[in-house]
Amino acid sequence: MKHMHFHFISGDSMRRLLLCLTALLPACASSSGGGASTTVRPATQTIGGDAGTLTIANTVTADVSHLTFTPDAIFKILPSVFDSIGLPVNTVDPAQRTVGNTGLKIRQRLGKAPLSRYLDCGNTQIGPNADSYDVVLSVTTTASAEGASGTALSTLVDAQARPATYSQGYQHCSTKGGIEIRIAELIKARLAR
Repeated sequence: MKHMHFHFISGDSMRRLLLCLTALLPACASSSGGGASTTVRPATQTIGGDAGTLTIANTVTADVSHLTFTPDAIFKILPSVFDSIGLPVNTVDPAQRTVGNTGLKIRQRLGKAPLSRYLDCGNTQIGPNADSYDVVLSVTTTASAEGASGTALSTLVDAQARPATYSQGYQHCSTKGGIEIRIAELIKARLAR
């Protein structure tokens, strides 16, 4: 794949460039070859220059872990797992065995961890945007039966961020996979007791 280099520009030209890139990214993603994968994270495009970088995520795809516990056992402990990470639960669907938080407004930290551990919202000269921007985070996890006693644990992380100090629209952030991995690890640790 060829790498494209961008010069940092401002004003209307930058807006036009971002709109063009946003329109082109889905086409680029759909044209890539390769086999299917069970663990997929958002495809991103990072644009950078002297003033900082902007990361655009064109898709949000669930991360899937395969666990050897029943979906019902996992579903029962999911609310406490979310609580351990610092995610209050506001969505529970017993029929689908889904637990989540849709639209959590946070800043700087998720639980005891800096947001930049989990999210890539670009960088400025003072550091990762995830640690200083206003972030709206949605995390949902579904436990689906897989085989006789296994579970496909599907976690979807979607985040948007904007500067806290001035008015600007929200931009998508990409997940680093840490929330998804932490949820699976906590489930394994608790059910293996």
